[in-house]
Amino acid sequence: METLKPVEVSEFYIKRISSGLTRYFWENIFNPIFKILKDDAVYNDKSAVIEAINSGKIYYEHGAFRTKSTFNSEISKELQELGAVYRNYAYYIERSMLPARYEQAISFVLAKEAAKVTAINNLLINLSKNLEPVTVGEFIEKAVEVAFKKLEKDIISSALEKRIPVIELGIVKPQAKIPKAQVKKIEDYWKNAGKKTDRYINAPEIEIDLPALDEQSAKIAKDYVYNMQYWVKKWEVKNIAKMRQDVLKMVQDGARVPTIQNYFEQRWGIAKRKANFLALNESHLAASVIKATRYQQMGCKRFRWGRSTSKEKRKLHETYYGQVFEYANPPIIDEKLNIRGLPRQIWNCRCSQEPVIDRININEVINAKRNIFNKLFNHKQCDNYPYRYRKFGEG
Repeated sequence: METLKPVEVSEFYIKRISSGLTRYFWENIFNPIFKILKDDAVYNDKSAVIEAINSGKIYYEHGAFRTKSTFNSEISKELQELGAVYRNYAYYIERSMLPARYEQAISFVLAKEAAKVTAINNLLINLSKNLEPVTVGEFIEKAVEVAFKKLEKDIISSALEKRIPVIELGIVKPQAKIPKAQVKKIEDYWKNAGKKTDRYINAPEIEIDLPALDEQSAKIAKDYVYNMQYWVKKWEVKNIAKMRQDVLKMVQDGARVPTIQNYFEQRWGIAKRKANFLALNESHLAASVIKATRYQQMGCKRFRWGRSTSKEKRKLHETYYGQVFEYANPPIIDEKLNIRGLPRQIWNCRCSQEPVIDRININEVINAKRNIFNKLFNHKQCDNYPYRYRKFGEG
């Protein structure tokens, strides 16, 4: 049994897509939030504690002075002189015991922080109301288009290595002028093809039509971005609502801006991981559909399930290694969801799809070759190559 060399969408371009999604989340959600939380004002006070309060280096919360880093010796000494007791990384002292100037500094900062919290809440409300239209495309479309153009070329290259007919894909360049000797050679080849039933039938060499490939890659990118916009919007709706609820609860519990800022830093980390997950998952899903479509157009009806490149492997998928399945009847890829699919059509799957070169009816091959030959010279048909595409991830 002979298979085509498995090809995958480039990890380099997946990283570029992930980077584009990360930039989208930053520019549209998190950068405006951190701008509100940021305070560039310079404070000078003879009291190290008051200066630290005003600058945000320390803050008073739940009956104690706290810091995101460490207390320096000058601040620690002053707090101890005020009667504060150090335990659990904080200096505890009742607010009523603080001198008036310290109380005023805390009140001033609290008022300023209240304004920041109000501004963040208003920002999140506006974001939740203005999610349409989602502008993800301008951040990822170019990387997506280049990624799938390269994938298409790799698919064709792997087919040409085995001399598989690929002219029906609609992304090859018909030869406008072929020498008569070459035409005679091709005619003789097809004339004698029926006598060679003991081997696979080879197709004539062809050239990839780059403008046509650009056009199809743009269509694929458009479908991909459309699908990605759906998942990004779904994530935004859920997470913006969660962030609003969490901020309001933190304020009700007496949390200060440093605590809220730490919360948003954690949410930013989650957003970056989500961008990476979406880029990986959607790219591999789209690529698996493209490959299955192209391979079937080439006449491959089956594929062999290849080994996973991931460190963590699904036990179910390990049982599939080396097995051959029909594209029309793929195996179950997730037992809990009971769904069928191809390699890399379920999250975090890194198995490969190896199309099987099947022996097909020799007369069908000869007729197909004649049709291909006609298209090489019939320019009226050259512009009518079939092209199938779908919105990836649906269904």
